[in-house]
Amino acid sequence: MKLIGWYVFKRMLGACLLSLGGLAGTVWLSQALRELNLITSKGQSILTFLHVSGLIFPGLLLIVCPVAVLIGVIYTLNQLNADSELVIINASGASPAMILRPALLLGVLGTLVVAGMSLYLVPRSLQSFRDLITNVNTDLISSFVQEGAFVPIGDQLVFHIRDRKPDGTMEGIFIRDEREPGQSNVYIAEKGQVLKNPLGTFLVMQNGTIQQRASDKDSMSVIQFESYAFDLSTFTSAAALPSLKAAERDTSYLLSPDPNDPEFQKRPDSFPAELHDRLSSPLYTLLFAILPVLALGQAQTTRRGRGVVMLGTVLVATGLRVGGLMLAGLSANHPVAIPALYALPIVGIVISIVAIMRGFKFSSSEGIGSLVVESLQRLLPRRRVTDGA
Repeated sequence: MKLIGWYVFKRMLGACLLSLGGLAGTVWLSQALRELNLITSKGQSILTFLHVSGLIFPGLLLIVCPVAVLIGVIYTLNQLNADSELVIINASGASPAMILRPALLLGVLGTLVVAGMSLYLVPRSLQSFRDLITNVNTDLISSFVQEGAFVPIGDQLVFHIRDRKPDGTMEGIFIRDEREPGQSNVYIAEKGQVLKNPLGTFLVMQNGTIQQRASDKDSMSVIQFESYAFDLSTFTSAAALPSLKAAERDTSYLLSPDPNDPEFQKRPDSFPAELHDRLSSPLYTLLFAILPVLALGQAQTTRRGRGVVMLGTVLVATGLRVGGLMLAGLSANHPVAIPALYALPIVGIVISIVAIMRGFKFSSSEGIGSLVVESLQRLLPRRRVTDGA
């Protein structure tokens, strides 16, 4: 690729990265705000919130990355035309491939990134997200602890904390335990944290006392401790993880699913449909890099305006992607539609490249204008005749 090609590619890449950052940040923020209930109602720490919202990010990149490539190429070509650089390139006798090569390179790089996310990162993040949300929902502490309230657990245990810190540390802990017959134990500690390990779930309390009182003896003993582990394993619900859906399975698993998988037995056609959707969806990134070159790759004077052309390019790209999503949903119930998942983007790529290399020049402003004028010319005489009659 020549120097002018690298110059165009750098501008496309910069515009693409800027668009990607803006789109990803905006969409991530809107989705992350939906998970604030982990802190407000589930009582989780800010670290858990960041972990959950971070697991959403790969799926968002999978959606916005092709859009960022489309915006980057459209913006660059429009700026090149506005600065008369595209006019100079076309007037110098450069072939259409001069502009096509940078867009192809950007499209190939974007396709590789999207393929990596589609085939590996997104399924793994969905698995981790499912596991984390399940653990949060079955977490004993997040289920019953309310700051400043004495919460009974059954008939023989009362739990109270004064405050909970963002890192999960609880302060002002009070526990009254009467599960042991004939004995009442009261635990008071300055602070504590929940610790999960293979042995079970424990509330590790620090700097506190244990007040033991026997009902058959009118006596009380007080034990001070610096650290004490209160077993919570008997109260945690060992709920099994639900069956993973096809979208949450690894790509290697989709190639050879377990026949005994309950989800596979319910929806056997959804597994090959998900596999082919993952393989075909990255192709739209390449298509979105080529479409703007077809529509905007030729220089035009500013008097003609390019707003209609850019809008048309965005609408065509949107229509193609929506069509791909509809085919993906259709193929889950009708496997015969799977070849169309590949045919739609590949045909679009081939037609666009052939049209670009043959020097096709898209002039929508003239085309639409002449169409409107011709329509008016056909309607006005008829209207005049009608009025005269």
